[in-house]
Amino acid sequence: MSDADGAPGADDDAADGADEDGRYLYCVVRRDDDAAARLDAAGVGGASLSVVSTERLSAIVHERSDPYESDAPDEVREWLYDHQDAVEDVGEAFGTPVPFRFDTIVRGGDETIREWLAANEETLADALDSLAGRWEYRVEVEWDREALAERVGSDDERLAELGEKLSDASEGTAFLVQKQYDKRLSTLVNRRRRARSEELVAELESMTDEVRELGDAPQTPLTEAPTGPTARFAVLADEGECDAVGEYLDTVADEDGASVRFTGPWPPYTFAPDALEPADSEGGTERKDAETGTEREENGTGPAE
Repeated sequence: MSDADGAPGADDDAADGADEDGRYLYCVVRRDDDAAARLDAAGVGGASLSVVSTERLSAIVHERSDPYESDAPDEVREWLYDHQDAVEDVGEAFGTPVPFRFDTIVRGGDETIREWLAANEETLADALDSLAGRWEYRVEVEWDREALAERVGSDDERLAELGEKLSDASEGTAFLVQKQYDKRLSTLVNRRRRARSEELVAELESMTDEVRELGDAPQTPLTEAPTGPTARFAVLADEGECDAVGEYLDTVADEDGASVRFTGPWPPYTFAPDALEPADSEGGTERKDAETGTEREENGTGPAE
């Protein structure tokens, strides 16, 4: 893991173990004068959390000057879970937060955090307003490649022609015809996947606040790669909208060869501000993708995978 680029007062020296004050930043919430007393959560590795506030906002942090580093996937996974759990606990206590990604290290002490909060007050306050009562949910739809290929290939004239040609081809030309057949089938499968993804987006947008496509690649090295054509989405929704999405995804899961995974609620990493203004002339803070890479099934939410 490494220091988050652009964090307030951040620089490349954070990874070299320099002995300076630092704060690990989890999230930002509206100021609550009783927050310190009500905060019942632990941070990464059981770290003690603290609340740093301005007149309107509070940041949840713990003292840390170095990023978390490990070559052991299990240890990294535990850290990710710890980060996720801390942000979720804060959200349950104080409402939907503006979350930050794992290993966001701020170079400096509490006063640096206060200066950064003040400099970005309007951006953060607007984000808290737009996210209030809403959480992020992840939707992943994977199609069985063979089932999809059978569906799209059954009525394609060009593929049928190549199939007939392949059955009559001599040994010398069969290889070339097979390559043409496979290329055409792959094109049809990808086209169908894109069209179905567009349909999914349209349906999800009609019932939620916002939808973002995440592509078909694994989100992190800890996420297992799909075996077939896949569509991934993040949706921002309140509880009622989540129920509607779950009901819709039940119908998608009934499609031949379709597998659906619906997880959440998560802190709205994908929908938090992409960038924040610099806190001072030395540097600023930039909120990058804060997905921690540890998706966990929520019992009873949406179709089971």
